[in-house]
Amino acid sequence: MKNTRKTNIRLGSFVGIGIIIFILGIYYIGSQGSIFSRNIMLSGIFKDISGIKIGNDVRFSGINIGTVSRVEILNDSLVKINLHIQNSVKQFIRKDSKMEIVSEGLMGFKVVYIYSGSPTKDIVEDGDILETIEAVQIDKILRQLNTSTLNTTIITKNIADITDKINRGEGAFGKFFADESFAKDLSSIAKKTAVLTENFASISDKINKEKGTIGMLLSDTSFANKIYTAGENIEKSTENLVTITDQVNKGQGIYGKIFTDTTFTSSLSRAGKNLDYTTEKTKVLSDNLVKITDEINQGQGLISRLIYDTAFADSVEIAVENVNKGAKEIEEAAGVVKRNWLIRLFSKKK
Repeated sequence: MKNTRKTNIRLGSFVGIGIIIFILGIYYIGSQGSIFSRNIMLSGIFKDISGIKIGNDVRFSGINIGTVSRVEILNDSLVKINLHIQNSVKQFIRKDSKMEIVSEGLMGFKVVYIYSGSPTKDIVEDGDILETIEAVQIDKILRQLNTSTLNTTIITKNIADITDKINRGEGAFGKFFADESFAKDLSSIAKKTAVLTENFASISDKINKEKGTIGMLLSDTSFANKIYTAGENIEKSTENLVTITDQVNKGQGIYGKIFTDTTFTSSLSRAGKNLDYTTEKTKVLSDNLVKITDEINQGQGLISRLIYDTAFADSVEIAVENVNKGAKEIEEAAGVVKRNWLIRLFSKKK
């Protein structure tokens, strides 16, 4: 009887401890799943929710605040998940908050992470749909990495081929690194380039010192003003030339008459004929002058005797002297006549 009682006490103790553990487990699970607390429902729409299933955790700032309660396929490219969120933390979640599916740990366990929004936005309400951030998929990264690896292999192979050609002296780079004559040519080009740059530096220095035409153009304002004035004069000249050609086209002025007035051209033709006639007469006159000068050179005629015959010239000089002497005597006689009182008496004029 005593042993049976002890056995019942032990059995009752084990059953009581089991019930307590069961109640604590249910409470723990309920608290983790927010079964025994007030909740609100938030939703998000994703293109891919790989690894998410009902019961996965929802976290905010690293703290569990709820669980995934439902997964719903909307169409062939979109999936909607519903989250049960503790009502006590909704004041920290704003309407512009975003949710993202992230991996946790090495095993790749997926959780839904909610990011805080702007403090100026309104607090979320039950049934709100938050904006989502598409997570980067590891398998896509691996595929891209595989593609990049293949491309890298091809690139390294091409680089090896290129370097091999360069070592053999093929191509421009091969000549650059292996061909001594090409290197000498480059050296010569470098020297000439150095001379050219030195000359250019000298020229630019002269320009800076206002030497030469270019230096005056760049620094001498008076020279630039002269060039500007010359440009204006050229412009005015071209305008005047346009005006003149326009007048010529309209038949104004002598050139206009020449090009457009037929009567004027007829007059010019007659003038040309008269000029031809005058030219012929001038030719005859010049021939006569040649003949006269030829006779003078040969000592013929009065002019020739005046130029070459000294005796004739002396006689002419004597005759001129006699004429001057006679004129002087006449002038003296006239003076005597003017002074005679008898003549002055009968003369009314002096």
